[in-house]
Formats: sequence, C-alpha cells, structure tokens
Amino acid sequence: MSTEMPDLNLNLHCKINEKSFSWALFICRLLTGSALIYLASGSLLYWREFVVNAAALGLPYAMQVGFGFAAAELFVGLFILLGWHTHGASALGLLVSIACAIIFFVGQYNPIFVALCLLLGASLSVLIWLGPGAISLDYKRSQRKLREFFRG
Repeated sequence: MSTEMPDLNLNLHCKINEKSFSWALFICRLLTGSALIYLASGSLLYWREFVVNAAALGLPYAMQVGFGFAAAELFVGLFILLGWHTHGASALGLLVSIACAIIFFVGQYNPIFVALCLLLGASLSVLIWLGPGAISLDYKRSQRKLREFFRG
C-alpha cells in the first residue's frame, strides 16, 4: 500500500475536455432550473386547484403544505439555475418535483406528462452525480470538498 499523497491539482472529470464538459453541465443546469421554475409557477398560478388537490390527498394543513412545496420547487429551481449547492438542490428538487406532480395532477395522469417527469428526473440525477461544473457559484466549494475527500 502506497503512502503517496494524490495530486491535489485535481480536475473533477477525467479524460474529458473540462471546458466543454462545464458548458454541457451549464446548459443542463439552465434547462433543468428553468423547467423547475416553470413547474413551480404553474403550481402558484393555479393555486386553488393545487390546494384542493392537496386536501383531496388528505394532506394535513393542505394550504401550508401546498405553498411550501411550490415555494421549495421555485427556490430549488433558482439554486440549480445559479449553480449554488447543486448536489443538495438537485436531490431536493427531485423529491419536491415528484411531490408537486402528484399533488397537481392527482387522478389526471397523462402519459406525456409522465414522460416529461422522467426526463426531468434524468436531468436532476445527472446534476446530483456530476455537480455544478466550472460555470457556477459552487465550483470552488466543490473543488475544496473534493480535495478534503482525497486527503483522507
């Protein structure tokens, strides 16, 4: 077993052009964050239906829970769009968008909507695993955490 320290001048992704990869993650964040903001605005614009559906599901404090989910989806979309705490925001966004979709479309499932939710889940999963990329507010923090992880 070697006691050598790994090279701390780390690139976050091996054998990939870092600039191109960062632009791809930026576009993924841009589209995913915009989709989450769009879905949250739909929940807020059709507020009455959203609250009635939350009450129909039997959620306690339907108005507060419904508003909380819609606001959380809006802020998660903004966090992903800016690239701030991307891993956590993407994981929370996945859970919140599933909850909002269940509340908003209770009993009215559409196959196209299910396909769109799967695509949103796929892009959020990419952001959970790969992180923010270099074009984000979170890049320096991600590099610092990676260095701490490899130091032991």
